[in-house]
Parts: sequence; C-alpha cells; structure tokens
Amino acid sequence: MIYIQLLESMSLIALSAYVYGQTSIYKRFFYKNATTFFNKLRIIFFFSLLSIIGTYTGVNIIPSSSNSLNTINPYALANTRPIGAITAGYIGGPLVGMIVGSIAGFQRYTMGGFTALSCGLSTIIEGLCGGIARKYSRNNNLDAKVGCLTAMVAEILQMIIILIFSKPFNEALELEKIIAIPMIVINSLGVVIFINIINNASDQYNRIGAMQAQKALIIAEQTLNYLKNGFNKETAEKVAKIIFDNNKFKGVFVSNDRELLYYCGKIFPLVSLSEALNSYYYNPDYKIISVSNKDKKILFFCIPIFHKNKLEAVIGLKIKSEKYIDNYFIQFAKQLSSLLSTQLQIYKLNEIAHEACIAEYKALRAQIHPHFLFNALNTISSFCRVNPNKARELIIDLSNYFRQTLKKTEDFVTIKEELDFLNSYLSIEHARFGDRLKINIDIPNALLNYKVPVFILQPIIENSIKHGILPKPSGGIVTIEATSLENSLVFEIQDDGIGMDEDKLKVIYKKSGGIGLKNVNERLKLLYGQNCTLKIKSMKNKGTLVSFVIPKEVKA
Repeated sequence: MIYIQLLESMSLIALSAYVYGQTSIYKRFFYKNATTFFNKLRIIFFFSLLSIIGTYTGVNIIPSSSNSLNTINPYALANTRPIGAITAGYIGGPLVGMIVGSIAGFQRYTMGGFTALSCGLSTIIEGLCGGIARKYSRNNNLDAKVGCLTAMVAEILQMIIILIFSKPFNEALELEKIIAIPMIVINSLGVVIFINIINNASDQYNRIGAMQAQKALIIAEQTLNYLKNGFNKETAEKVAKIIFDNNKFKGVFVSNDRELLYYCGKIFPLVSLSEALNSYYYNPDYKIISVSNKDKKILFFCIPIFHKNKLEAVIGLKIKSEKYIDNYFIQFAKQLSSLLSTQLQIYKLNEIAHEACIAEYKALRAQIHPHFLFNALNTISSFCRVNPNKARELIIDLSNYFRQTLKKTEDFVTIKEELDFLNSYLSIEHARFGDRLKINIDIPNALLNYKVPVFILQPIIENSIKHGILPKPSGGIVTIEATSLENSLVFEIQDDGIGMDEDKLKVIYKKSGGIGLKNVNERLKLLYGQNCTLKIKSMKNKGTLVSFVIPKEVKA
C-alpha cells in the first residue's frame, strides 16, 4: 500500500518536472546555466515548493508498537520531499541544494512528530548530496545514473540520521523497517524521472535551436549569389522573397540605412512603415517597431545588418505579437544578421580587391606602350643614317600603329585585331632583321573573332626575337599557333633560336623574365588565375616554347 501511495505522490513530481522543463525558469537555466543570482532564486523557490508539496502528500506512518494517540500532528511520514532537495542540488550546486533542503526541512520540522528533527536535518544533507554530485560530475550534463546513485546515498543517510536522532530508538528502528526500502526505491526513481524529463526538454530546445540556425544558414546560402553583387533594390527584392518563401512570416521588408527598398507580403500603406523606419534608423537594434494600419497595429521585428559598426541594411519580419519573440527567435535573428553581414563584408572586400586588380592591370598594360616604343625607336634610329627612306617608312608605320592602339581603350580585343597590332610591330622587326627573321602565323579563321587580352602576344614574340633569334648568326623562325579546346584557347609561340639550359630557365621562372614576359604573366594571373600563367619549355641550341591557355571569351 505504501508503494502505491508514494508512487501517486511521485507522479505529481513527474508532472512538476514536465512543467519545469517547459517554463521560463528552466529556459533561463538552460541558457545561462543558473549562474545569475535571480536564476538561483527562481530554482530555490520552485524546488522548495516542490519539496513542501512532497511532504504534504506523504503517507502518515504509525507503527503498531506506538502508543501515540496524536491525530493532529503526524507520527512519521513516508514522503517524496527528498526528490526536490536532491534535484535542486544536482541542478544548482551545493549552496542551492542546502538552501532548498533547509527551507523544506524547517517546514517538515514545524509539522512535529518524533522524526521531525531528524527529517529536517536529513533534508539539508540530501540537498548537499545533490550539490556535491553536481560539483564533482565529469561533465555539465545531468546524468540520470549519477542522480539515481546520489538519491540512494542520500536516502540511506536519511535513514541513518533518523536512527541517530529519533527517540525512542526501538520505534525509529521499527519505522525504518516500514519506510526504508520504499523511500529509497521510489525517491531514487523519482530523481531519475525528473532528470530524464529535464534532459528530454534540453534535447527539444537543442533541436529548436538547431532548426533556427539551419533556417539562417539556408537563407544565407540562397542569398549569397545576390549579395555578392552588392546591396541595392534588386538585391533587396531577392532577399525579401527568399526569407518570405522559407519561413511562415506574413510579411518581410528590406531597407538600407536610409529608405525602404522592398516589401513582400499582405499589402498595406507603406508610408507608415517608412515613417516608423525613420525613427528606427537613429537607434538600430534587435527590436519591434509598430506600424499603424487603420485601427490595427502591425508589428515588425527588425534585424539590423552592420558593417564595421555602421548600419548597412535592415530586415523586418512581420509577427503576430510580442510573445512570438523568444530566445530562439533572437538567436535566429542574430545568426542571420551575422551571416548576411559577413556576406556584405566579403562583397566590399571583393570590390576593394577588384579595384586594386583593375589598377594593377592598367598599370601593367601601360608598361607595354613605352616598352614597345623604346625598342621601335631604337630600330628606326639604326636606319636613319644608312637608309633614311626606310626609316621614314618605319616612322609612318609606327605612327599608324599608335594611332590604332590609342583608339582602343578596352582591355580585350579580337584575335584578328591583336594580329593587326602584331603585324605593325613585325614590319619594324623585319626591317631590322631582314631575311634573318621569319614569322609563321598559324591561327584558324574560325578563331579570329574570339577575344583575348590586348597586347598579349606581342611581348612574348618580342622576347623570342630578342633573346632567341637575335643572338643566332643565321637567324631563325618564330611560329605563332592557336588551337581550340572545348572551353579554352591554347596559344603557343615557338622559336628555333639559341634556347637556354635548365639553370637559366629556373631563373626565368623565378624572376618572370624581362618586362615583357613578366607583364604578360602578371596580366594573365590577374585576369584568369594561377592556372593560366605562362608555361616555358626550352633546350640549349634547340629553341624555346612559350604557351598559355585562357578561357574562351564571347565572340565580338
């Protein structure tokens, strides 16, 4: 009979555990680990009340040998009071356990009975046992096995205290025979049930938190392709629709730090929303703004997006009421803000890097003209005395060449246009070398309309002539070829000049050659990445092959 009555009392404890796991008391504990003073006060109040209820729902035990005729105060109680004290200590630590034990123990002492003092003292000890188990636990999680063992030890200590402090000893011993095993079993089971219910609540909150984090990640992933292009009205529309489609919000707006950019949801006068945002901009934070719509109030939770402590954008989520905002919603909002802020920061860094690349590329391109002009003038000067007419022709060719190039301000030209520039340069080189220099160009007509970086071939060919053909007494041949792969163009410039050994080739790779090869290599790297840089192969007295591969650009 006593087992059934204690189980009935314990069912109330189990119900309390479920309520506790669903209340703000536990949520605060779950987030802050019960470290604040007010959270500890809440735990003390809850578990003290639980222990007192456990006392009042206890079973009044009067052994057959007792001569007590007192029907007002209990003779002795078999109860579930220890569950509250032990669990409080296990959750909140030794101090919390002892305080709960003291409150519940004092209340039990006021009820009287020959076990009043011993029960009051033992409740304090039980709270302390729970706290010690928590303090020396290997991890921060609540372990049902540890809780069960702690409860059994605490209950055994209670039985010992009753035997020591309750008089007469014979009646205390007879009482122990009745209540010892039921209370040890039922109260230990009660602590296990309480801990399991709390752990299940923890798992539930973890799942909710993970779901909110997943929502933020999904939104961030889907908006990445848009935010990488900057933040504008078009981007705002895409972001608002993505958030609206992925969640159950009735409305979503996106604004910058000055004005509303886009609203998605049930239509209402947006003038009132813009007015509310004007006030929000002065003090941006994770907070609710209220918008009037006839006789109704529309609530939006605002999520600010910052970059270097400067407001960049605001996302507003329409909510039913302020009760909708809990710790998980705030967590979702902050994660989303952080992810979108990071994306905007990446966009700005990419913009800075892009501007730097453009400036570097233009500087490299600007090097080609004076470099080419210097070499061409050297060639022309050599004809001024021996062949003035030829020098005059070359000056005209040079002026025509520069007239064409100065008109071309774009960074890409067709292969046909690049060959026109190249032929102007080669006319000067042919005048210099005569029959010692031969140029073979093998580029299919089908490729002539593909675009390439401007002045990409001339520096390589100039390098082949200067370092490969010029030192060779008999001269040589430079061959220029272009072939098409599936998505790429392959260029090869080969000469049969003096070539170089492996040691010199290593120096070329390390120092990127002269200004011509270095310029081309750096431009290819800036435009297409490391995989599209120059590849050089050479053998002593056999010649040199310079090649590179670039993606196919759209035809002109």
